[in-house]
Amino acid sequence: MITLRDMMRWSYLFVTIGMLVIDIGCAELKSVRQEKEEPVPVVTEANKLCVSCHQNRAPALVKEWGHSRHAQHGVGCADCHKANPGEIDAWQHAGAWISTLVTPKDCARCHPREYEEFSKSHHAKAGEILASLDNVLAEKVAGLPNNIADAVNGCWQCHGSMVKFKRDAQGNVLHTEKEGKPVLDPDSWPNSGMGRLNPDGSKGSCHACHSRHAFEAKLSRSPENCGKCHMGPDHPQIEIYNESKHGIAFAANRNRMALDKEGEWVLGKDYSAAPTCATCHIGSYMTANGIYKGNNHEIGDRISWTLRPVISTKINLVIFDDGYKEDYPDKRTLPKIGEEIKTIEKVYENEKLVNKTVPRRVAKIVTWKERREEMKGACLNCHNDTHVDNFYKQFDDLVVLYNEKFAKPAQALMDELTADGVLNPHAPFEHEVQWIFWELWHHEGRRARHGASMMGPDFTHWHGMYEVSKHFYLKFLPAVVKAAEQKSPEMKSKYEKKIDAMLTQDEHLWKKGLSPEEAKALREMYRERYNQ
Repeated sequence: MITLRDMMRWSYLFVTIGMLVIDIGCAELKSVRQEKEEPVPVVTEANKLCVSCHQNRAPALVKEWGHSRHAQHGVGCADCHKANPGEIDAWQHAGAWISTLVTPKDCARCHPREYEEFSKSHHAKAGEILASLDNVLAEKVAGLPNNIADAVNGCWQCHGSMVKFKRDAQGNVLHTEKEGKPVLDPDSWPNSGMGRLNPDGSKGSCHACHSRHAFEAKLSRSPENCGKCHMGPDHPQIEIYNESKHGIAFAANRNRMALDKEGEWVLGKDYSAAPTCATCHIGSYMTANGIYKGNNHEIGDRISWTLRPVISTKINLVIFDDGYKEDYPDKRTLPKIGEEIKTIEKVYENEKLVNKTVPRRVAKIVTWKERREEMKGACLNCHNDTHVDNFYKQFDDLVVLYNEKFAKPAQALMDELTADGVLNPHAPFEHEVQWIFWELWHHEGRRARHGASMMGPDFTHWHGMYEVSKHFYLKFLPAVVKAAEQKSPEMKSKYEKKIDAMLTQDEHLWKKGLSPEEAKALREMYRERYNQ
């Protein structure tokens, strides 16, 4: 018979054991947490002096490095910053030749595949904006001959700068008196722009995505990382993503995304809660037969439309024998495999961006349909064929609507104004119509197209097609006539007639008013819904 005393003894024993288990569990959990939060870096002999000195001079930098996988494998300051005597950015520091700049070529010593992929990518070409109308706006329109601060602090921080050095009257690089460090031009450095043009001829900056000095995978996989540049009135991808069902699912389930996972990060295997930018554009995914695909550093390979220019086109991809890539709009005749093509490549030489003609042989052609199938491969991890195919039908229809109703007619009018001498091609923002046209496609048209591509309904319509249509009719067309009038009364008359003829086309007949049937249906809907 079990007595009350026995029951009390057993209860005491169970409580004691329970407390012991809890104590052990908490101790182990604390140990695991401490081990995860405070990893012990491996400091090699080559890096010992760097670490000991910079722990005092830049302690947060060293602490961040200590959290990195680099530190866990003994890769430190000297391994990334080492330089050779005679290199333009090299200087002797504490007995070693180093460079402040770390370029993709430096990273390639350990990451050759990633370097090869990135160097041929759209991202690596981002610095070519330096010769575009975007840069004209920043340097000329919003700048001064001796002050290009808008370009330096704005455009170049995403697209990348041309890294330059201060020089004397003879053109020699200046060095600091105390350390002998080459003096970087403050207009070009610091800069972590994606397409930065480096003195060693490389393009890009790895830490644009893999922020130094921790280089955490979770950061480069997170949408916010892409949102540093892909945002704003002309390409609001991060705002569209946040509005979309994908973005909402990510925000709600971030802790299920395995963002910290080392090595491969595969959709359908390591995570399933939501896709991020990296998932769709460069990430690995599982195919129907269980094969992993993806995981590269070329964000454009799966894109079948180009949504950047005035008029969107489907884009095929031509890959040459040295890995160089070039997009071919679907209206452009594709070359044949093995054919030699003279390509024009922009290269950085002697602190200038120059066009270089390079003969290359065609090695492979990837059609826009094949590129789309690659993107669909990621979609099919969560959706069925019908869902994916119908989404693309909706997306395609929106792009075609924008092209045919607004972009092509607007571009044709701008071309004719230029041919008639109304617009000066060397003065791209001289007339009001040029500003309106710019925003029509560069801002509003892009927002509509990107909104449809990423399932952001508000950006597709209210920030996109609504503003495209409103400004096309109420601002752009009147500005065309106004510009023509400044040339001559005859030119004004010509463009008034041209626009009147255009507005008789079916797609513009709405300006004459709704049909009686449509007006009646609208009145009845308002009475039913709003009782008025």
